[in-house]
Amino acid sequence: MQGMRTTGMLHAGAWVSVVCLMILSLISGCAPKKEIVRQPAIEPHAGPVTIEILKQSIGFRDIKTIKALTDVRVYKSGEPGGSFSGVFGYKAPDLLKTAFFGPFGLTVLEMLVTPEIIQVYVPSKNLIYEMLSPGFSFSSFKHDSRFRYVMQEEEDVYALSAYDATDARTAPTMKYLFDKTYLLNRKIILYRSAEQAVTLSFENYNGAVPELTRLSFSNGTVMEVTFREPEFDTAIPDSYFGRIEHAGNDILPFQDLLRRFAPSQ
Repeated sequence: MQGMRTTGMLHAGAWVSVVCLMILSLISGCAPKKEIVRQPAIEPHAGPVTIEILKQSIGFRDIKTIKALTDVRVYKSGEPGGSFSGVFGYKAPDLLKTAFFGPFGLTVLEMLVTPEIIQVYVPSKNLIYEMLSPGFSFSSFKHDSRFRYVMQEEEDVYALSAYDATDARTAPTMKYLFDKTYLLNRKIILYRSAEQAVTLSFENYNGAVPELTRLSFSNGTVMEVTFREPEFDTAIPDSYFGRIEHAGNDILPFQDLLRRFAPSQ
């Protein structure tokens, strides 16, 4: 988790990680609701804690699918900045799709993440931000050879820091915090130029899944995402994760969207 480069694959990859981790926190229903399947209570961790053990604790562990409704609230400098609802589907290890709705149920944004493509569709502007073959997947990002990992103990948490393997500077690019009892991933911090750029805090765990995620940007914007009626390990067809058709929309590089997530200088 060293200072992030402003250009290059590592910079894009780290911001893609943040966007995708944010998407991971928004999971929603892809099919008519039948039965809520609650995750069984997790057991306290027993045995040694190592870098590899902490890597395995990032994200949703052994969950195969998640479906949920979401409520999203946005704050700017502490003041309410809007709210909307969403639906999202996750299928292990690499498939994610979400949609956010504004007033009257109109779709304001869709996002698809697969190993083959990342797409963000903004219907009101007829725009699709797109990256082909991103070289990134949820099953591999925590084992990416571009990073070296260091484990530390910090008060009541374990910390796993990811550093650019090619950069000798001392600041990390990403930092993961885990509680010492269950090794639940409580917080993720993204650094830019050695400063905290984005912090994701996870609360109200249902098994291994947080039902409340808070994203705090260094420009003062905060996004709170709450699960409603989550379902786990139920069927989601692969066809749900099909590509968003271009259909006459303007296509822009995904990097253009990543710049919108960058904090104010």
